[in-house]
Amino acid sequence: MALRRDALVLLTAWVTACASPEPSSPLDAGPSTTSAVAPSGVAPPLPTGSAPPIAAATQTAVASASAPTSAPQKKRYVVAAIGDSLTDEKSHGGQYLQVLREQCPKSTFLGFGVGGNMVNMMRKRFLRDVYADGTPDQRKLTHVIILGGLGDILSNETAGRTAKKIAADITTMVGWAHERGAKAFVLKLPPWGKMKAFNGERGAMTRDVNTWIDGEIAGKRIDGTLDTRSVLACGNVELLCDANAWKDGIHWSEKGQRAVGTALHAALFSDCE
Repeated sequence: MALRRDALVLLTAWVTACASPEPSSPLDAGPSTTSAVAPSGVAPPLPTGSAPPIAAATQTAVASASAPTSAPQKKRYVVAAIGDSLTDEKSHGGQYLQVLREQCPKSTFLGFGVGGNMVNMMRKRFLRDVYADGTPDQRKLTHVIILGGLGDILSNETAGRTAKKIAADITTMVGWAHERGAKAFVLKLPPWGKMKAFNGERGAMTRDVNTWIDGEIAGKRIDGTLDTRSVLACGNVELLCDANAWKDGIHWSEKGQRAVGTALHAALFSDCE
């Protein structure tokens, strides 16, 4: 009988233990309301709406891989430059155009410089030379470069040339380029103060033309410019650096010519083919 009672007690205890609820696991519990520290070995809960760190990094990588990464589109330009001896390739000028040809081998750069030309002379031959108007070879240009005015300033006494007359002739050429769908880049007059013919009045005319170019750029009547003084001068903006000049103080050495070409490419034609 004693043995039977002991077995009954043990059976009752076992049934009672099985019926009692198990204590909850820390993994089942919500975030603690008294501490931000997670139980040991358990990652802290993420804020609502956040993806797990690895998933977020993966999403970023996928987004970056799917975003377009195409390089800026390159362009083929057809450019004509009109000017005086600084652009005349027959008299050691126009080497800045050769730099552009080297940098943009699939584009076209034509030179129409004539030594000694004033801008009124350039205007008279502009349509014939630059556009070949009235011939089977009539051109479709994307840009026109105009560099002129020093010949006029040197003829202020003999030909009565003034800054206003220079501006008027350049404006006419710019207008013709625009009418034919081309952009017009007018380069600022370069330093030439070391030339013997330079004087105060001519220096003032040079500054007046450059100031006018600034105004035309601001008014969006000219499409672009290059301040040649910043490329060719050494401190004094009216004087060519010795390394950039011929002995006459007005014409550019090969180094000066190439410096202008490099600056033109960087400022105006960097996206060329």
